[in-house]
Amino acid sequence: MCSLFVAAAVSLAGECSCWDDRERHEVEGFSEIEGAVVLSFKDAVSCAPLAGADVRLSFPDKERSLRTGAKGYIVMPEEVVESMDEGTIGVTLSKEGYIPFKTFLPVEAGTIRHRRFLVSRKLPLSSVRFVLQWDEKPKDLDLHLIKDTTLHISYRHMRSIPDLARLDRDDMDGLGPETLTLDRIDKDASYRLFVHNYSGESSLAGSRVSVYANGKLDRVVTLPETAGRQADVLVIEGGTLR
Repeated sequence: MCSLFVAAAVSLAGECSCWDDRERHEVEGFSEIEGAVVLSFKDAVSCAPLAGADVRLSFPDKERSLRTGAKGYIVMPEEVVESMDEGTIGVTLSKEGYIPFKTFLPVEAGTIRHRRFLVSRKLPLSSVRFVLQWDEKPKDLDLHLIKDTTLHISYRHMRSIPDLARLDRDDMDGLGPETLTLDRIDKDASYRLFVHNYSGESSLAGSRVSVYANGKLDRVVTLPETAGRQADVLVIEGGTLR
């Protein structure tokens, strides 16, 4: 059994996925919530369910407003998605204290692949947060942040440099997240963020890194089919994300 090391006021690296086996079944629609499509939203550091969040779903012909329940779920009738066959659903989430979250879900053959989402609390404008998610395999992916030759934040290196950077979470059980926060950017330095497939199984393809910067969800980087054992996500030069 994996364990968590996340206290209420202090975030430290943990060792297990945000979603236990029961939740995985519920979200994928194979448990008691049958005949429905479940989307799950959690805090990107603590993994606490985002209860009471307002979610707006934008379909090609209409919009629907929902509110997450105690588990951070919203539930849609399965036929709503099946009737689309192909298309895109826009998802916008807002909750007090959190950076607004927005994504687009492709519907393929009447189903949605990505149903688990991690949302960041509001950050100082000087901070950047990186949140890595993936599927059940590979079991263990690692985020690495390198600043020139003076700083290397990862699970196997320095986990935390006070008031500079820290590894908030390290998942070793599939799905993620691996969450890393840069508290302030040195505009005279260069940074490199990359993902490493530590467990070596499967590939990095389809893994995605959400980048929270400048008070918003700045971008989501999805690693391509050509990604090997290690893949660059972005660089920061002159204080600018590239």
